[in-house]
Amino acid sequence: MSGWAADPSAAGTAVLVAVLLTAEAGLLVGVVMPASSLVLGLGVLAGAGALSPAAAVLTAAGATVLGAALGHHAAARGGPGSLLPTAGPLGRLLPARARALAERLSAPWVEAVGRGPVRAAAAAQFVAGARTLAPRVAARAGVRPAEMLRGTVPAALVWASCLVSAGALASSALPLVRSASTALGLPLLVVATAVLLVRRRAGSRRAGPRPA
Repeated sequence: MSGWAADPSAAGTAVLVAVLLTAEAGLLVGVVMPASSLVLGLGVLAGAGALSPAAAVLTAAGATVLGAALGHHAAARGGPGSLLPTAGPLGRLLPARARALAERLSAPWVEAVGRGPVRAAAAAQFVAGARTLAPRVAARAGVRPAEMLRGTVPAALVWASCLVSAGALASSALPLVRSASTALGLPLLVVATAVLLVRRRAGSRRAGPRPA
């Protein structure tokens, strides 16, 4: 394989995954998006030779970093005391009580992120949901985007590398699993048949001869 991707469909899949990963970190709906599964899928493509492993890692890491930057920017526009959006259709739909509850629940996290923004940004990369909320909490705590990205960028590279490697290993193990199942299929069938025959014979002995 040479180049970014050996299969045009794999390249299209990588672009789609990049868009979804950006949305996962950049939009509030990303709290419920399966980002890790998407990166594992890129690893499967890399293991099958359809996509360069380096391209898979850089795609996943770059998309999540971009999403974090967008999430931080969106939260910063609402002011340092705003975690949820205040403008736009979503901001108008959110009741005041829901926004107040979110602010009250997030207050301890805002203080913690303010004390260690780089460590918090790095740790959030490995937790589903935190990749979405951490940039917004950082913006509310007054953390600058560059300071947040100091933790996000290296953590995103490690996170993407681990998941892509896991997906690639799973892809390479599939032929071994198929070969093992084929090799063990006939012996397992013989053993299962023998067990059924023994059980049937034991049941006949327990039943005893029928009366004439």
